[in-house]
Amino acid sequence: MNASREKYWQRARTITLILLVIWLLTTISVVAFARQLATVSLWGWPLHYYFASQGATLVYLAIVGMYAWIMQRLDSAANSEGHDGR
Repeated sequence: MNASREKYWQRARTITLILLVIWLLTTISVVAFARQLATVSLWGWPLHYYFASQGATLVYLAIVGMYAWIMQRLDSAANSEGHDGR
């Protein structure tokens, strides 16, 4: 049972790390490319405004949803193996 518990936590850490990297890249890319995106406007507003106010927020929401969905599947698999992941 110790090996399956370690496998569970290894997967949970990997999932968390991947999603944190996506979060970091989203945050950095909005800031890093703001000047280039400011030259393009959409309905009178600079494109970097839309990316920062709408796009990044939607990516963050998707990250939270993906984390909940993936961890629910991982927890269900762990519970079917006979332990609760603690």
